Amino acid sequence: MTNPLTTGQNRRSLLPFWSDHLTSHPGRSELAVIEPIRRSRLYQSIVEQIESLLEKGELRPGDQLPPERALAEQFQVSRASVREALRTLELLGVVETRAGGGTFVRQVAPDDLVRPLHSLIARGHSVPDVIEFRGLIEPAIAASAAKRIRPDELAELRAILKQQADKVVAGEPYAEEDTRFHELIGQAARNELLTTMLAVIWDVLRASREQWLQTNQRAHASLDAHRRILDALSRRDAEAARVASAEHIRAVGEGILKLLGGRNG
Repeated sequence: MTNPLTTGQNRRSLLPFWSDHLTSHPGRSELAVIEPIRRSRLYQSIVEQIESLLEKGELRPGDQLPPERALAEQFQVSRASVREALRTLELLGVVETRAGGGTFVRQVAPDDLVRPLHSLIARGHSVPDVIEFRGLIEPAIAASAAKRIRPDELAELRAILKQQADKVVAGEPYAEEDTRFHELIGQAARNELLTTMLAVIWDVLRASREQWLQTNQRAHASLDAHRRILDALSRRDAEAARVASAEHIRAVGEGILKLLGGRNG
């Protein structure tokens, strides 16, 4: 039997899912996974329950929500509360309403995180917090990359390292090669969400990183650290890659903090 609420290609209507979760009692139409809303802020409770379904994987991108009237009946609230909940979910980027087509769970791309995450990190946290975050995330990315990196990516890392070494010898800035080296490791980790978040961190720290890399001693230290990371990746040694990356991030972070402390002193 064709479901009248299914529209468009590659979209799954939620109604079959919701039907699968109905209780077995004859004549009942409420969902086993939905609880009546009894709090004062009704719409917020609806939002929380729908977000819970998303976290459990029982709602997925592309799913169509039941009509407003059906949701009101199943949550045992007014349609006004449902409308407010859907507006909140739409503002959060969880769902989208299409004219004449219903409400759907959004396909969320990692880039959707960039603007709010950048704003949060740049304005809401101190530089030490940002550096600590990088120190937690980047070594894990390096370890993953050691297991997943392709031969062509290793070859490109070697080429980038050669370019970086040439610039260090010539006394030229090499921030572009430094950034590309880390970006390629992120690409090799095959986790777009992590690398998108890390790119925001790099952007926030860009000016201080470039300033820290300017001296000859720091340039050689960075080059040596990149060689150790590349060696671990070439051997596909995840733990060695994690350790080499952690030591590199720690040294760079400490240098940036000293630089900023001296500038503010």
